[in-house]
Amino acid sequence: MDSASAHIVSGLAIATWDDWTMRLVASMAVGFAAIALKCILPSEAAGPPSPGDNSIVIAPGREFAATSYVHKPLSADAPLDPKSRLLVAELLAQVKQYYGTIAVGSGDYSPPIFIVGPDQPTVRVLAKRGWDPSWSLPALQQKWLAAPLPSGFEPAHGSDKEAVVYQPSTGRYWEFWAMERTGEKIRDSAGREVDEWRAGWGGAIDDLSRNEGYFQTPPEGYKFGATATGLPYLAGVMTIKEQQRGVIEHPLHFAIPKVRKAVWSFPAQRTDGLVDDPLAIPEGATFRFPANLDFDAMDLQPYGRMVAKAIQKYGMILRDTAGAVVIYAENPSNHYASDPYSGPGGILDCPNGAPVQACWPDSNNRLRGVPWEKLQVVQARTSQ
Repeated sequence: MDSASAHIVSGLAIATWDDWTMRLVASMAVGFAAIALKCILPSEAAGPPSPGDNSIVIAPGREFAATSYVHKPLSADAPLDPKSRLLVAELLAQVKQYYGTIAVGSGDYSPPIFIVGPDQPTVRVLAKRGWDPSWSLPALQQKWLAAPLPSGFEPAHGSDKEAVVYQPSTGRYWEFWAMERTGEKIRDSAGREVDEWRAGWGGAIDDLSRNEGYFQTPPEGYKFGATATGLPYLAGVMTIKEQQRGVIEHPLHFAIPKVRKAVWSFPAQRTDGLVDDPLAIPEGATFRFPANLDFDAMDLQPYGRMVAKAIQKYGMILRDTAGAVVIYAENPSNHYASDPYSGPGGILDCPNGAPVQACWPDSNNRLRGVPWEKLQVVQARTSQ
């Protein structure tokens, strides 16, 4: 959410992400060098994260409740939205208007995910905004009094400056938006002098294993969570470890430029949409491929097949507004010695470890042949 275009509504920072347009132009010009992906053969079922793990495979009952929509495959005969065909046509029209492609983003506008161990020292993160020094929110500050920020912590480099910190041993989870150093120092729980951080919005979940896949609105009415919909980043981002495994077993989050105003569909809890049109796509809308499509019989890249199968089984949920049509994957940030996507031996299998055009994760390259025109929209309860 871009602070330059944010709107504050009931304590929630909602953004239009106007700077996405410039970012996408630049990103596509250099070939999405940092976000290329590959699909390899599935490995064994996800086990608990080990100390030092840089990424995770999201598991039922550990990352979100086993009963959550996050872990529930779509029924093969799930009822469709009465406007399904019109909404799919609108999505395809936006793809055509905005760069002519659907892309996967894991760079400056996707969150890095920091997995920390049980003994990670904690530190206070200020609920403060550099662009509005008078702003504060005690209810949010209370959630950030003891955040286990690891050494080397760094938010995404885009203007949203988002980040996730997750401690599997306790089930505690933190999201930050507009996060930056204050320039001051502070002592952590181990007595070490460390950088002081502040963030302009976000939230925390005390027990991710019991969470149903969205930030609950407390009695005070605050709309916590860093995304426009209140859906946690981790509920729909394709993690690096999942991509290495070659199977995504949860819904995918995506964003588009034009979103319906004032209306949203479950599981979204709110919206930042600005388009006052009943045929605009509401946030929370779940797109899926028909269950009878056989992607193994199609001429697809392995990565495209992996993405298509995840959308077919779990759906693709509209999470945010952006400057292009983009699906979210984990930002590797500074976790890795070389780029896990397009570097040597990376998960895209780029020739010579170079992010050449054939490796770009968009519908002209790694997503080539995915039949987006066959998408459907699942019927869901809406806010109206």
